[in-house]
Amino acid sequence: MSESGDDNSLDSLTDDERKQLHEFCEVTGTEDLGSAISVLKAKQWNLQSAIHAFYEPNSPTPIPFEPTLASEEYLHQSAGTSQLAESQLRRRGPRVLTDIVDSEDAEGRLNGEQQRSTARQVVRAPAFSWMPLLTWPFVLPWRISMVIVQSLLSLLGLRRIADDGVPRGSASEQASTLARQSAGSRGQTAADDARDFRLFFEETFGARHPPFFAGTYARALEAARREVKHLVLVLWSTEHDDAEAMGQALTHPEVVAYLSQPQFIVWAGNVARSEAFQVASTLEAAAFPFIALAALKPQSRLGAATGERFQLQLVARIDGLPKLSNAQSASESDRLARFICRLIGDSIALHEAELWEARQDQEAREAERRLREQQNAAYEASLARDREREAEARVLEEARRIERQKEEDRLRDVQRAREIREQWQWATLARLLLEEEQETAAGTDMCKLNLRLESGRRVVRAFPAGVQMQRLFDFVETRDVASQWESRGETPYGSDLHSVLPPEDYTHEYDFVLVSQFPRVVFADRQAILKDTLVANGMWPAATLIVEPLFEPDDDDDSVKDSEAKGGE
Repeated sequence: MSESGDDNSLDSLTDDERKQLHEFCEVTGTEDLGSAISVLKAKQWNLQSAIHAFYEPNSPTPIPFEPTLASEEYLHQSAGTSQLAESQLRRRGPRVLTDIVDSEDAEGRLNGEQQRSTARQVVRAPAFSWMPLLTWPFVLPWRISMVIVQSLLSLLGLRRIADDGVPRGSASEQASTLARQSAGSRGQTAADDARDFRLFFEETFGARHPPFFAGTYARALEAARREVKHLVLVLWSTEHDDAEAMGQALTHPEVVAYLSQPQFIVWAGNVARSEAFQVASTLEAAAFPFIALAALKPQSRLGAATGERFQLQLVARIDGLPKLSNAQSASESDRLARFICRLIGDSIALHEAELWEARQDQEAREAERRLREQQNAAYEASLARDREREAEARVLEEARRIERQKEEDRLRDVQRAREIREQWQWATLARLLLEEEQETAAGTDMCKLNLRLESGRRVVRAFPAGVQMQRLFDFVETRDVASQWESRGETPYGSDLHSVLPPEDYTHEYDFVLVSQFPRVVFADRQAILKDTLVANGMWPAATLIVEPLFEPDDDDDSVKDSEAKGGE
């Protein structure tokens, strides 16, 4: 909803305009208030023109009526019983008639012509008379009273009674009719009106009737256009005496079988409800019951330019019923049923070519639509496959990126661990070299050990008798960097051995043990004193020890250690 300053705001509408908007939305079933206000404003708040513009957006005038010979003849027949039909015939003007009904219809038409001729003779310019001068004191109070009564009825919402008078029937029937209409008009939608009319018709005339469309008038128009069918409109008024005869005709087996064909859509409504009343006003129904046939016909160039080549137009209509001698007799009901079927059938025959063209156009449009949908489906499927491939490629690339990242992180961690281990080796080697200098100067008791490294290399070295077994383990672990020290005479951290410090928060883990083969003794306690350990095993002052790994090394580790051993030698 727009703001209050917008042209289409409800706040800017008067009470009458709000009432027009409510009736427009109730008839059309639209919920878009902005569009409804725009249509009403475009039609100068003319409700009938706005409703017609909503139903037929491409037509500048209400649904046109193209009279057929049968419909003209029927209007002449009904002229004797309906002044509205007579006025409608006068507006349309005389047309050439053809005898397409039986002799009884011709007789009724002749009676209608005689009655219209008599009516034209009666409608003449009145001659001068003294009577009005004598009766005006009585007529004036009467007219003033009628104006007051009509105003009161209008205020009470009974404008229809004020205009047309009290309908015929008993007081109980009138009260029940008004109560039903009042109850049905409150809180009802157009679809509810169609359902209520069907229930009313079945309760009154039985379950045998044409298949009434269960929807609004706008939906019926749309279905007829979309499915290329004929639309039969039935407007009902319970206040007219002819409703009973029309109900008997609509339940006639011949009419029911004819209108039940798949080429028809039958929409019926009670003019006491707002939607049917607005439809009757739009179609200018002259009398009730009202039956009309709408068919698809080619539009003008202006209408065809908008994209719709065909438009629903009235091709036949029945305003009221002819004055029959006995409408309840079987012969009269049969004759009325045959007349309805013949009127609709002749109108269809006259426009069969146009309907066939409309169906061909609809089939062509449907084929084009299906082709377009297939092309769009194929295009969407191709796009979907491309998106799937792109998604799979992205997933695969992401997996590869993650694997590369993991490998890089692993190599970085391995490199970092190797650097930390190498720093520890250099710091341990510096400590061992400094301790050897002090032990050589002191001349301590020495033990000669023959060590066979894991690579197969043999190293003979003398160790002080009082050192711990840890000294032997550190000696073995520093053989990788000792060869570099011997060849270059400096460490990666400089030539000053005191400046080489071990890494912080690092605990070295030894992955080997020292063993002797004969007898086999495993030396795993690194805190034991070297001399005490060798004496206890009868190996003092010389012994041969083998470096034995705690687990089987990988091939890569073997190749790395072999290369380092060869480089050290």
